[in-house]
Amino acid sequence: MKDTKKWVFTIIGVLLMLCGGFLPPIFGLSQLGMQIACIFVGTILLWMFVSVTWPSLLCIVALILTPLYTYSSALNGSMGGWITSFVLFSSMLTYVLRQTGFLRRVALWIVTRPFAKKNPWLLLGLLFFAPLFIGSFMSPIPAFIVCLPIAEQIFAELKYEKGDRFPQIVVLGILFFASLSTAATPIAHTVTTMALSLYENDMGAPINFVSYTIFGVISCLVIFFVALLLTKFVCRLDMDRLKNLDSSILNANREPMSRKEKWTLGVFVAVVAMWLLPGIIKGILPGVASAISTLGTPTPAIIGCILLCIIEDGGKPLMNWGESLAKGVPWGAVFMVAATSILGSALTNKDAGITERISSALSPVIGSMNPIVFVLFISLFTVIITNFASNTVTVTLMYSISLPLVYGGAIAGVNPAALTCVIGAGACVACATPPSTAHAAIAAGTGWLKTDTMLKYGLLWSVAAAILFAVVGYPIGAAIM
Repeated sequence: MKDTKKWVFTIIGVLLMLCGGFLPPIFGLSQLGMQIACIFVGTILLWMFVSVTWPSLLCIVALILTPLYTYSSALNGSMGGWITSFVLFSSMLTYVLRQTGFLRRVALWIVTRPFAKKNPWLLLGLLFFAPLFIGSFMSPIPAFIVCLPIAEQIFAELKYEKGDRFPQIVVLGILFFASLSTAATPIAHTVTTMALSLYENDMGAPINFVSYTIFGVISCLVIFFVALLLTKFVCRLDMDRLKNLDSSILNANREPMSRKEKWTLGVFVAVVAMWLLPGIIKGILPGVASAISTLGTPTPAIIGCILLCIIEDGGKPLMNWGESLAKGVPWGAVFMVAATSILGSALTNKDAGITERISSALSPVIGSMNPIVFVLFISLFTVIITNFASNTVTVTLMYSISLPLVYGGAIAGVNPAALTCVIGAGACVACATPPSTAHAAIAAGTGWLKTDTMLKYGLLWSVAAAILFAVVGYPIGAAIM
C-alpha cells in the first residue's frame, strides 16, 4: 500500500513538472505561469511524499526546459548559489567539532552550574538551555543527541522508568529546544538560510547574519522562558525526586580538553567571527567590515575547512576530508536548497506573472487586514505545517505563498525581511510528531517519549513559539531590517 501511494505521487509529480506547460492555463495565469506553477506543485508533492533528493534535481531540469532559464543560468542559480556552498562547508566544519567531544563538555558545564542546586527548576531550565545554546551554532540533531544521555543519566539516578511522565516531558523539552535552536542564528542551519536566500533572490539585498541573530536570539530567549512557565503551570511536573539529585555525578570521568578539541574550537570560533563581525563593526570600522563582507557567506567556512585539513594532531589532519564529506554533509538538504533557490526566483519572476495574479486575487480578502494579524496567521500556519511535514518544504511553501502578497501590495504595512525571518524561524519549530524532523524520530524511538504526549505538549509549545515570533520577533525584525 505504501509503495502504491509512493508511485502514485511520483507519477503525478513528474507529469506536473515535465508536462504542466501543455495544460490549459487556469486562474488567469499565462501559459508560462501555468508551467512554473505546475513545477512548483509537482516538486512540493514529491518532496512531501517521495524524496527530497532526486526531485530537487528534477526541479532544476524542469526549470531548464522553461523559457526563463538556459542550462547555464539554471545551474548558476541553483548549484552555484551561495547557500549551497554555505550548507556544504559549514556542515563539514561542524561535523569535525562535534566529533571532538566538545559539545558534551559544553552541555555538562551548563547543566552542572552550582546555582542550579538551589532549585530543581533551575536545573531543569539549564538542561533545556543546553540544547538551545549548542544547537544555535550547528545542526539540532547533535544538540539533541549530546543532551539526551545526560537526561538518561538523571533518570537512572532518580529511578525513573520508561513511560513515567517526568522523563517524557524532559525528553520532549530537550527535543523542542534543540529544534528551536535553529531559529536563533543562521549559522550551519539549512532552514533559516533557505529563507534568507529566497529573500535575497527576490530583493537583491541580503538580510545580514547579525540582524537575523538579534531577531532570533531575543525571540528564542523569550520563548525559552515562556516554555518553562508552560512546563511548570500547564505540564505540572512533579519535581520532588529532582530536588535530591547531586548534579556533581554528571561530571564524573570528565577529561581535560585535547589539543585537537582546542584547535578545532579555535578555527570554528574564527569562522563564526567572520560571519558576525561585519554587522557588528560596520559603524566603527567600515573599511574592515567591507573587506570581510567581500568574502561572502560561504568563504569563511571554506577557509575553516582548509585550516582543519592543514593543522595536524598526532600526524593526522584535524579534518578527514572524505569522512566529513560523506558523513557530515546532509546531501538531501544541499540538493534541496539548490532547487529552492532557483524555484523561488521562478515563482516571483515578472514574466511568469504568478505574484501579480495571487496579489490581485487575494487583495480584496486581506487588503484591510492588520499587518500584525497577517504575520500572526502566517506564523501559526508555518509552525503547524512544519510539525507534520518537512521543515525545508514548509519554509519554501510558506515563503512562496505569503511573500508575493507583500511584494505585490495585496497586504500593506508588512516588512518583507522581518516576515521572512518569522517564516524561517517558525519552520524550525518541529517537535510534535515523529516524522517532523530526524531528531523527533530519534526521540520517539528512545522509548522515553510517547507519541500522545509528544503531540499534546509539543503542539502547545510550538503554538506558543509561533505567537511569540509574531508579536515579539516580528516587531524587532521590522525595527532593524
